[in-house]
Amino acid sequence: MNYFVSSDIEEIVTRLQKSLVKMCGKKILITGAAGFLGRYFIATLQHFNLQSENPISIVALDNYITSDHVQNNDGRRLDPNIEWIYGDAAIAANLPDKFDYVLHAAGIASPEHYRANPLETINVAVNVTREILEMARKNQSRVLFFSSSEIYGDPFPEFVPTNEDYRGNVSTRGPRACYDESKRMGETLCWVYQTYHQVHVSVARPFNVYGPGMMPKDYRVLPNFAASWIKGESLKVYGHGKQTRTFCYITDAIVGFFSILVNGIEPNVYNVGNPLPEISISDLALLVRNTIGENMEIETINYPSTYPEDEPNRRCPDISRITATLDYAPQVSLDEGLKRFFGWVKSNYPLIISQ
Repeated sequence: MNYFVSSDIEEIVTRLQKSLVKMCGKKILITGAAGFLGRYFIATLQHFNLQSENPISIVALDNYITSDHVQNNDGRRLDPNIEWIYGDAAIAANLPDKFDYVLHAAGIASPEHYRANPLETINVAVNVTREILEMARKNQSRVLFFSSSEIYGDPFPEFVPTNEDYRGNVSTRGPRACYDESKRMGETLCWVYQTYHQVHVSVARPFNVYGPGMMPKDYRVLPNFAASWIKGESLKVYGHGKQTRTFCYITDAIVGFFSILVNGIEPNVYNVGNPLPEISISDLALLVRNTIGENMEIETINYPSTYPEDEPNRRCPDISRITATLDYAPQVSLDEGLKRFFGWVKSNYPLIISQ
């Protein structure tokens, strides 16, 4: 199975060429390296290294609590520029290496997974983050901490689109609290280490990143729709279906993340996403059906017991900060991104689901 569309990786590297050149000869740690985002970080750096005489050295760390063990057998395990370490991200703090860059992407982001693993979710966002920041303080590493758009909770309408200064409307008690509040605490730790210990740590708040490589057991809306399609089932919309989201294709997201890590002059917090279009989940189901080209039934159902009901009514980013600071602009429309994703799904999900 191929986790990527090769042209997507080439597109990412082309857009990031100037940024990646700055990393030549440096060492980077990636936590959560076998996850959805982590695989793209590895593939991007590996593709760049093929054309570089001074390659980027990579240490890839993952405990596979939610990621795919098939990674153990893929060709990247043989790459001399990548050292794979199986284990909890906390191991990073005790590694002898001195890292120039750290992408701290380890975490449990899928609602079904963090509801099933609340203490593990809190641990990696808080305790592990502190250990990594302490390591970065000693080594003077640049760090990018992966937070979430969920830290905004359910924004009041006047704060949608939502910018980074919005303080959030989040419950400390409830099915999403372990994720939302631990990410908020992780951000606070980043601020403390930035302010009191001069660690160059920035924060990314991704907004619904999607694309090839998302597994059926991710359980977020687009993989759910994709799995239903392959199984010949209806597209199931949870709740009333009026809740809105925006979706950021993976190539745009990866470009944003590396731009923050490498080019950010001062540490800051950045929304990373595509603000257009803000679309209801019911309308998204219709768009997916049109993309697939099959007259599938769309069914609105109650939230399953494994999925937390307390979800925001609207989620849409204001990306003016990253646009103004780092010249970031999403290039892949939702229509185009869905075509790429479901084209990949058609070739790969039948095998994955049958296993």
